[in-house]
Amino acid sequence: MRGSTRQIQRGAVLMVVLVALIAMMISVLALTRSMDTHQLVAGNLAFRNATVHSSDVGVQNAVQWLQGVAGTATLNADVPGQGYYAVLIEQNWDQEGIWNVCGAACTIAADAAGNRVQWMIHRMCSAQGGPNASGNSCSLLAATSPAATGGSFTSDATNFTGVPQNYYRVTVRVSGPRSTSTLVQTFVSL
Repeated sequence: MRGSTRQIQRGAVLMVVLVALIAMMISVLALTRSMDTHQLVAGNLAFRNATVHSSDVGVQNAVQWLQGVAGTATLNADVPGQGYYAVLIEQNWDQEGIWNVCGAACTIAADAAGNRVQWMIHRMCSAQGGPNASGNSCSLLAATSPAATGGSFTSDATNFTGVPQNYYRVTVRVSGPRSTSTLVQTFVSL
């Protein structure tokens, strides 16, 4: 009786081991695939962070341009060749054509990381011309220093006086390696 039982059990353990080996092989393949995906995601995040850091240069260049022409009539009309628009225009920022209008004047060559920076400025006004012109509605900042007396709708409110300053929206696009593209918008008052 002992001999016949051994013959029946022979090979059953082999089938269990083969099934276990196949399950382990499938789990190793899944783990390897998962690690590859995690590495790609980490790499993409690193490229995106690099483009965000590169956008600071575009904001600085746009602000320097604004400071260079502050107080002049240049700010009352569109200067597309310099990346400046005196009227707020809502854009589809994915369209390549709007970024090609300015050209080299508002484009910074690729940096060491391969990021190319472009910037565009929009004055927060409804029409070209001076900010106080008839029919022109501009977003202005006038609160620069408190005055001695009230002037608000409440009796104890602080009255702010000062020279009005215009708001400008600076939009920066950074194009980097692996088709990375980042848009950053900043508001500046001058």
